Amino acid sequence: MTQQPRIPDSATSKRLLDNLRRSRLELAESNLELAEISALLENDLRQQQLKRVRGSLQNNTERV
Repeated sequence: MTQQPRIPDSATSKRLLDNLRRSRLELAESNLELAEISALLENDLRQQQLKRVRGSLQNNTERV
């Protein structure tokens, strides 16, 4: 005989659903935090590139 999965009682279903909702929100929060970190790193890279380009322009201007 195969055993059919049992349907949990309403209190268990509510608890499990609440846990799933909380987990989803925690994942969304983590995802937003990672996106913020990524944006900060991208900004730092752009600033470094801009600094290098301006430095190169300044060096080229001084040579002329």
